[in-house]
Amino acid sequence: MGFIFEGDITVIKKLTLAAICLLTISGYAMAQNVETAIESAQRALGNVQSVSYSGSARSVAFQQCGANATALRCEGTHDPMRPITNYERVIDLRAPASRHTGDTMNLGGGGSTSINPGTFFQQVTTDQADLSESWANSLELYITPWGFLHGAEKNGATSNRRSINGKSFTVVSWSPDVKAPSGASYVINGYLNSDNFVEHVETWVGDNIMGDMHIFASYTGWRDFGGFFTPTSISQSRGGWPFFEVDITAANANMRNVASLVPAPEASGGGGGGGGNREITVTPEQLGDGFYRLNSGPGSYDSLIVEFEDHIMMLEAGSSHPVVTAYIEEAKQLIPNKPIRYIMNTHPHADHTAGLPVVIAEGATVITQANNQEFFERALNTPRTLLDDALSRNPQKVWVEGVDKMAVYSDGNRSVEMYHIYPTPHSNGLMVAYFPQEKVLFQGDFSLPQPGQPGNAHVQALVPALIKLGVVDFDRYINVHSSAEPQTKDQLWEATGR
Repeated sequence: MGFIFEGDITVIKKLTLAAICLLTISGYAMAQNVETAIESAQRALGNVQSVSYSGSARSVAFQQCGANATALRCEGTHDPMRPITNYERVIDLRAPASRHTGDTMNLGGGGSTSINPGTFFQQVTTDQADLSESWANSLELYITPWGFLHGAEKNGATSNRRSINGKSFTVVSWSPDVKAPSGASYVINGYLNSDNFVEHVETWVGDNIMGDMHIFASYTGWRDFGGFFTPTSISQSRGGWPFFEVDITAANANMRNVASLVPAPEASGGGGGGGGNREITVTPEQLGDGFYRLNSGPGSYDSLIVEFEDHIMMLEAGSSHPVVTAYIEEAKQLIPNKPIRYIMNTHPHADHTAGLPVVIAEGATVITQANNQEFFERALNTPRTLLDDALSRNPQKVWVEGVDKMAVYSDGNRSVEMYHIYPTPHSNGLMVAYFPQEKVLFQGDFSLPQPGQPGNAHVQALVPALIKLGVVDFDRYINVHSSAEPQTKDQLWEATGR
């Protein structure tokens, strides 16, 4: 160990003071750079306090394709998108609040293929825009260029330089007060180009299937609409899939009547049902030796469990984490000492994938139609740092088996046959499961109509596909959407005029 003399101490003090001053100056310069970047971007956009724009748009119900009179058949994930005409959006930064509306088309529920005129509506109220509240609710405001800069100005933003595809951006970042379920901070980044326009905004939010779902919005074709600039093209993706697109043809700013254009929603009356916390009672129905249907009561999304020599296969994963957790517990009692090795998914719509993470956390491989394989592999293998669920607490690589036209799962004693049903209007990744020993057909969303009524186009597409595949020797017809009474092949044939 060396000795320090008085002169050395003086030098050290001077160096330390210089270092502190340098850090202080650097921090001050960084703050100044962020403030300058935000101010420059706000000035480039016209320093507006409110903005409205209109044109046409396209949207999707997540994990689905959109109702489209000219392209009813579903070609893939979010393809086609649902057209929106008479689209208009209003953003009020003083409130702050946002609302966008338009005319669109909607499909009926329960697998219906009837297309009816409808309304597109999405709003972020002043209460929802509170950054201590749900980020999933408020981000639709803050992911806009104006909302992003408004949030950055008030929330301790930082900045750095970053290059994307050879193009340099000033990246401004900030976080809302609210934390993710895991306790992690949300982050939102805005990419400012050399003209100080906000070209991209990105954030992440925890999603049941998509994990840390990346939300990425691009704003291009910036145009002077009379003293202020607005992009003429907007595209937003979620988890890498197209989600929302806008073509802007007109815009206004600093509207005098903005408060009337973004009114607060009317207070809803009544106290609500609170049914989401209902006690779950699982009722098993034995369909054969080691073969059960699991039902969770009114509105049930039924699952099947099948015993093989050294494992269990589950078909469909309930409609929620609590329901599928109850189904797993029941499966372990009915078929003890065997792991759930497979979980079969009839199609990738959100109400049929809700329970998948819970079964995957048990070590199960997902069986799905091949058209869905990329979607599930990308989604379910995304990090889940923002979530607090069974799969985030037990992270593991998710394995997905894609079934092309058909596949047979057998242990030499029992077999399950899975078939791709196509073409149908509902999804291009639909499968049914056929149990030849018990003469059971299991399917999702091919819901039968009321007695005496014809089946919709979706149901009408099923029977020709089954006949072509030679899957006609079944008695029991089981839908994931539980029916009040057991249904049969004869009822399906009658609904399709056979």
